[in-house]
Amino acid sequence: MNQQVPNGAVPDMILPFKVPKETAIASINKFVQKRRFFAHPLFRAEFTAENVMGVYLPYMVVDINAHARLSGEGEHQTRSYTVKVGDSQQTRYDADLYNVVRDFDVHVSDLTVESSSDRLEQITSQNSNNIINTIMPFDVENAVRYDSNYMKGFTSERRDSNLDELSPIAFTQAEDITRNRVNSTLGFYDRGVRWTQQDVNVRGQRWVSAYLPVWLYSYQQHKSNGKTFLHYVAVNARTGETMGSVPIHQGKLLLVSGGVEVAGIIAAIVLTALGI
Repeated sequence: MNQQVPNGAVPDMILPFKVPKETAIASINKFVQKRRFFAHPLFRAEFTAENVMGVYLPYMVVDINAHARLSGEGEHQTRSYTVKVGDSQQTRYDADLYNVVRDFDVHVSDLTVESSSDRLEQITSQNSNNIINTIMPFDVENAVRYDSNYMKGFTSERRDSNLDELSPIAFTQAEDITRNRVNSTLGFYDRGVRWTQQDVNVRGQRWVSAYLPVWLYSYQQHKSNGKTFLHYVAVNARTGETMGSVPIHQGKLLLVSGGVEVAGIIAAIVLTALGI
């Protein structure tokens, strides 16, 4: 088992389950109960949190060394004042314009990228795969060398994506991280910075395949138009972070929305009549 697994390549490391099933069931129940009022009646009747499954999902964990250079224009406000335009007052601003350049090395550590093609397909009209990303991050620094003994009692999904497919995703995320990191150095430019050139050149990278643990509840919704939608409620099996998707009863949602709108109109009429 440590040399071969039934569904694909052996990962380099595995992050063991930490959150017990009972805790995951309680978290899923709590999540659904908060949304029960607007949930579809069929889902409410069929929902059973005990059907949650412990799943090891395949990821690539990436370290990236890069050099970044960003250039553009930043504005710093020098004063504000009010002018009269017709019968109204308008606020005007004066600002100094600066050329802004940031040139630095960046190291992105433990970036996680899903390596299952099914999970990468985030087709919002068919599934809620994006839910998995919302329960990150995982504490991958506590991962251990892969050992099949950790797999007992759990299932797993297959890694079927190669580095040439995953590299653009990882590099895009690294660029986003880089731009976010620069923001902490731009406090002086209180009216913002507009970047005209952004270059992030990857100089080194390290990829490690990993199994990361998730408690996963799934529900297949059959819609009236004949289409289906796969809902997930996921629990990070290390931190307990929980997020999910619940089928909505559209009729009830529209009824409540309409009621709120009508109440707002009535309140506005009453306030107008009272001269408030």
